[in-house]
Amino acid sequence: MPISSSLSARLGPGPAPARARWSPYARPSEPRRSGAGSGCAKASRPPLRLEPATARLLGPARRAESRGSSRGAAFGTAAPTPARRRLGDLKKSDRKTDPKPAGTNPEPIQEPRVEESRGCGGFAFLCALAGHKEAITGISMPMGSDKLYSGSADGSVRVWDGNSGKCVDVIKMGGKIGCMITHDKWVFVGISKSVEAWNIQTGMKLSLQGPSGLVCSMTIKDEMLFAGMADGRIMAWKFPAKEINSELVAILAGHDRHVISLAVSATRLYSGSLDKTIRVWDLKNLQCVQTLSEHKAAVTSVLCWDQKLLSCSLDKTVKVWAASESGSLQLMHTHSEEHGLRTLFGMHRPGKTPVLLCSLHKSSRVRLLDLPSFEEMGTLSSKTEVKTIELSQGGPSRLLFTGDGAGELKVWMWAPQGEESPTPALP
Repeated sequence: MPISSSLSARLGPGPAPARARWSPYARPSEPRRSGAGSGCAKASRPPLRLEPATARLLGPARRAESRGSSRGAAFGTAAPTPARRRLGDLKKSDRKTDPKPAGTNPEPIQEPRVEESRGCGGFAFLCALAGHKEAITGISMPMGSDKLYSGSADGSVRVWDGNSGKCVDVIKMGGKIGCMITHDKWVFVGISKSVEAWNIQTGMKLSLQGPSGLVCSMTIKDEMLFAGMADGRIMAWKFPAKEINSELVAILAGHDRHVISLAVSATRLYSGSLDKTIRVWDLKNLQCVQTLSEHKAAVTSVLCWDQKLLSCSLDKTVKVWAASESGSLQLMHTHSEEHGLRTLFGMHRPGKTPVLLCSLHKSSRVRLLDLPSFEEMGTLSSKTEVKTIELSQGGPSRLLFTGDGAGELKVWMWAPQGEESPTPALP
């Protein structure tokens, strides 16, 4: 999607690389090739000791029959819903307050409310899904699936049915989950010393070995999976592999602390680290070509947007970077907040300017900012600091998911002012 003329005027001309779309998975990382043949990531079968019910869930997506269980409520309704009702396909009359004692699962579904300001529209709150005991570190809703997956530092992946909103299975990973992403039909879960992956369509399960510590961030580009580690390294695997063993292509060294955010553009990989730097890596040779050191505290999130790179930090700033004529990134704009920032996420509004969602550190708020003006549109609230944000990858509604440090998963629906129905999700 071409960048808007107003943003070009504000931030200056960008480079002329291949066009790139706003990607919620864009997170900077910096590689330094180390031993192209240094090891092989073995895919054990099965690496995840799944219960029979979970194995069935990893088959082709299908509608789940309503069992009348009180565990969980449909996304967007307080009452049991027909099996064919999709996420967000609920009339306002279907949503009502259903008070229940504290500690039940899920939490009472309140009348949807729209978090907005200045008449710019906002998000309607649909429901909160409870069950995780610690911070949610990843959310995944694969394309074509009616299942929502959430990973937590409590060591579990919960599987939620998209028709009823119920938690239909809990997968124990044997340790803290550092991150989770989706690519096509695959769900990737980063844990200590491995990346676990399963295909929701075929049921194939892989275990990518090689990490020496916790996997903190992941992204995938051109059949290459990159994983940022707690020891500062970035590992790269060829994925998916033609055989059961997936090849470890390279280890990118350079950061000296956790790599907690990765992003990719057409030709570059970006990595954000607790060492206060962003490293820029050439995807062709996996070499570090630039180190950005303008942030004064830990870099917590990086995001690629068209020909720009956005980064945020605990130094209370969001920075916008653009390529110079020489191809190196230069700082174009700095936006300041009253809090440090934890997570960046971007989405388009059809026919309008994009929205940047910024999770505030040590705060229960997610700030919605209009781009390129950085004017506040509103806020989303949570129990504690929001650790991860994700957008549904398909379906008739644009659903947003937020996971906080207390283990609460909230479901929101984009409800722009003046529109009669939700806009379609991004492809």
